Amino acid sequence: MEYQVHTISTRAELSACPVFLIDHFQWTCQRRPAAWGRMGYLRGTGLCVELVCEERDPLRVYHNPQDPVCRDSALEAFFAFGDLPGEPVRNDGFYCNFELNANGAMYAKLGRGRKNRRPLTPKEYALCAPRAQLGAQNWSVELTVPKALLASQLGRAPFSPGGQFFCNFYKISESPEIEHYASFSPINSETPNFHLPECFARAVLV
Repeated sequence: MEYQVHTISTRAELSACPVFLIDHFQWTCQRRPAAWGRMGYLRGTGLCVELVCEERDPLRVYHNPQDPVCRDSALEAFFAFGDLPGEPVRNDGFYCNFELNANGAMYAKLGRGRKNRRPLTPKEYALCAPRAQLGAQNWSVELTVPKALLASQLGRAPFSPGGQFFCNFYKISESPEIEHYASFSPINSETPNFHLPECFARAVLV
């Protein structure tokens, strides 16, 4: 599976980027809300991501940075990078996750493997500019993944024309009454686990 990341000059151009569907439902699913998104590389800034869910009155208890929004109704974006350009990713390699609810609260970490990761600092969090919009029939979130943040962790430029990285996008709730798990790229696991970069889709900058 591959997603082509279009290079854009303004955030408004994100609306013309290709749509991806978050429609691979796995494990326990009490409901199956439709979800989709778009992503583009904003020249000089980083990745711009928009995620949308066709869900009325989503569960949204949490309000603060780094709250466990996966217990609410959440939309999530994960990104992984090889140690060198063009290298495949490993589950113990570098990746970052951004998880948002309909209040705009975000849980975000980065680092190598699931166990050796840290929360974003308040400054890093602010640069990601997470926000949410709640409508009558759906809700959406937007965020930026700054290229400077990724470069500081990778020790190299994260994006280049024709270059690749890896991504996955999720719709989730861990609350038992509405529990569900959906992904853009299918997850090869018998139990719920979104933290498997080897299952991410390839993203190519065009």
